[in-house]
Amino acid sequence: MLARIRFSIPDRPGALGRVTSAIGSAGADIAQIDVLESESGRALDDVFVRVRDVPHLQRISAQLAALAGVDVTGVQHPAPPVTGHADLGLIDQVLTRPERGLQTLVDGAPHCFGADWAALVEYGPDLATVNAVLTVSVASPGPEQVVLTSPLRLASVRMIAPGAPEPFSGTALVPIGPGPLALVLVRSHGLDFHRSELWRVGQVGQIVGTVLVRSEAPTG
Repeated sequence: MLARIRFSIPDRPGALGRVTSAIGSAGADIAQIDVLESESGRALDDVFVRVRDVPHLQRISAQLAALAGVDVTGVQHPAPPVTGHADLGLIDQVLTRPERGLQTLVDGAPHCFGADWAALVEYGPDLATVNAVLTVSVASPGPEQVVLTSPLRLASVRMIAPGAPEPFSGTALVPIGPGPLALVLVRSHGLDFHRSELWRVGQVGQIVGTVLVRSEAPTG
């Protein structure tokens, strides 16, 4: 199972080496390490690890959290692909059949960007409020779960489903071109969307938006 652990460490030589050594000693294989940011003397990294099962992942996460100076900020499983070409693959699928491109985007984006489900929404003329939920991905709990109060912009936003005590762990709002459409990506548990992830999905939204027209939006 491929999982992702996000952690903060002191930004100094040897700090990352202690983390990788701990992961190796716990019997996991490292697939990839992404440096998300480095500021104020600390670095925020994502490490993608191959583990046997959830208990194995939990042991590794606890072992990392016990290291001096290491702060585990979140864990996600399953993790998104680490090949580096998932974005391009999704765009190719969307553009191959543009007549259903937006539905393809909604169905494929969760796997590509490590979300649990997605939705396509349409904003009103002022781009401040959502007029309609046009479609949702297969794994979605339903369009009624999409309750947005944020204006249309590329951002990590807070979204709470009706009756839920807590917001979803991560919700990304992604404009599709210059019009009123937006992709909503939701992580029910685990990690919020970092700004580097927002940039990636934002690029996909821009490319798709320049090719697909509003008349191709699915209706359900």
